[in-house]
Amino acid sequence: MFTTFYKVLLGLILIIIIAYFLQNRANTPEACANIEGLWDATEQVCKTPTEKLIFQSLSKPNPVSIVLPQIQSENQTSVVLDKVELVDETVYFRGDNNNLSKATYKREIVYLNMSQLMLLMTNTKGLTYFAAPFIVNNENNDAYVYAGLFSYDFNSHQAKHLDSKFLGNHIRETEIELTQTGQVKFTFKSHGPKQVLSDYPVQSNEIDLQLVALDVSNDKQAKFKRLEQMANDLSK
Repeated sequence: MFTTFYKVLLGLILIIIIAYFLQNRANTPEACANIEGLWDATEQVCKTPTEKLIFQSLSKPNPVSIVLPQIQSENQTSVVLDKVELVDETVYFRGDNNNLSKATYKREIVYLNMSQLMLLMTNTKGLTYFAAPFIVNNENNDAYVYAGLFSYDFNSHQAKHLDSKFLGNHIRETEIELTQTGQVKFTFKSHGPKQVLSDYPVQSNEIDLQLVALDVSNDKQAKFKRLEQMANDLSK
């Protein structure tokens, strides 16, 4: 009996020693780079990049909810994005809104483009913020695209949808950029005045959004402020 006990105890001690050795061996700048981590020289530890941490948190344990803009919904409605989809090499979080309103069945599908997630702050404690475009599809075959502003809590590992700005319907080639002046710039192609919806959009657009009240301890006042929109009709 004692022989078996000591064998088990010895085995546990060996496992702990090996795990400790492997952890310290892996916890080096070189090993951290191999797994695409961020090496913290002060704490001597390999940290997961914030974008990857957000994706891992929201893809399963803590799905984010999108508040449907008022143009889409008479009453404020939240849609939980509890599915992950890969469409044309783009990763989306997806959620379905099935709502019975005035005896009419209304269905909307929301897609959050995680491949275009733009981190807006570099902190790794408290709250951080990110922007990403999302799409609302409905039964009328509309594809409304919005700029979304979100906060992410490093303590609870949860994200919150804070604000939206409408970009367009059936737009293409959407790109997002954080400018040197701290603004979020969206560029995309929309349909020109001489085009029909079935045409590929050719009108170039730019929408600049100012970031307001991004606080690492409180996200209640955080929002987008639209600055300007420029459009060039390339169909002429």
